[in-house]
Amino acid sequence: MDINSERVEDVLVVTPAGRLDAYGAQALDEALDNLIQDTDSSVVFNMDGVSYLSSGGIRSFLRVGRMMRDRGGQISLCNVTPYPLEVLKMAGFDQIFSLHPTMEDAMEFQGAPEDSAAIDWNQLPKYDDAHVSLTILEVSHEDSTLKVVGDISKVLYAQLDEGDIYSRKFSDTEYSIGLGGLGEKTQDLIGIMGEMITIGGTMVWLPTDEHDTPDFLIPVTDTGMVTIHTGFNAALDGNFHDIIIVDGRKEEGFSVDELYSSLFQMARKMRPSFKGIISVAIQADIDEFYSSGIKRSPIKKFTPKNREMITQEDNIDSWMNIDTTPMFKDETMVSYGVGADLESDLTSFDEEVLGSLFYMHPANIANQKMLLHNHAVVFKHILIQKNPDLDGQIREIVNNGEFLDMRHLLDNTRMKMALIGVSYISDILFEEKNKE
Repeated sequence: MDINSERVEDVLVVTPAGRLDAYGAQALDEALDNLIQDTDSSVVFNMDGVSYLSSGGIRSFLRVGRMMRDRGGQISLCNVTPYPLEVLKMAGFDQIFSLHPTMEDAMEFQGAPEDSAAIDWNQLPKYDDAHVSLTILEVSHEDSTLKVVGDISKVLYAQLDEGDIYSRKFSDTEYSIGLGGLGEKTQDLIGIMGEMITIGGTMVWLPTDEHDTPDFLIPVTDTGMVTIHTGFNAALDGNFHDIIIVDGRKEEGFSVDELYSSLFQMARKMRPSFKGIISVAIQADIDEFYSSGIKRSPIKKFTPKNREMITQEDNIDSWMNIDTTPMFKDETMVSYGVGADLESDLTSFDEEVLGSLFYMHPANIANQKMLLHNHAVVFKHILIQKNPDLDGQIREIVNNGEFLDMRHLLDNTRMKMALIGVSYISDILFEEKNKE
């Protein structure tokens, strides 16, 4: 692997030549460690001499990309030859990296400021209370709704059978929570369904097969042939309305319920159209992670003998794992969930509709002013960036981060800081299509 470099108008241009395989990537990493200076924020990779590219080379680009973004900059690739281009497309990185046909195009792109760099976050509206300080960037005014399939009461009473299982496409569940699994046929997974989340279009679930090991699938393209099977699922249909930087006001950070409480108070004061329900996507630095998980699939075969809910006192030990020891300090959490503000007027939503989303989790009884339902995925720590493209940032995390765990998120989980996307829900719709 031959590596040449030059500086053009404060941009570091790196020209590798040869095979950018695992061995070549090591050579590139070593060269970049020597080439990149503390003042560099832009790097262009001229790829016209690279005949072969593998995951090793892609990871080298990702490493430099993160480094430049931390400095408010970016990377670009230009003159990518046919085989490496096909590798990037196959792996989905043509949608993540900035690709340009010529060096001139790449240099022009490097000179253009990114949207996030153009935002003066210090001048944005703020909302402060005893727990957090919110810096609020409004990004959308379009309506956002929740689309629900399944019946959560059948989950809670372990009354699901094959006729209650729905099929949803990945593209219909960019952000969602529920209970389900992956498999070719309903029979393959109905007995091991567990907690599930789709975040940034990636599905992660915790099979109830006694192995306690989350499974996941990251689709580059949604063919429609591999689908998510679910007994209950609530999915966001719409955009984030606000991108918010959340800073804790106390040394111990802030809990999930404290964050939602602050969001509800802020929405009541600053969002006249607020109807009392929000959905929230989060990237956060963890201080204390508390979680739970269902132990078995809530199907009729396993219905409790006393016919009570699986959360009932006599049933809960055999049905639910509830963690009381904090975990994953200083790691990264990405989560999605929904919350109902019980101090708001919720009469625009049917009572049955609200009952389809929320239930009183036995470990979430401290705050009686709200109902929350959140799931989370944990990764090795990734630096939070002040980035208005939270969706893109989450997608990069789930595609390239080091996966650690996935669970139902408890309200007493504590965070140090967070970047969140908030959607103010205007309606909740029940779907009957795509039922198997």
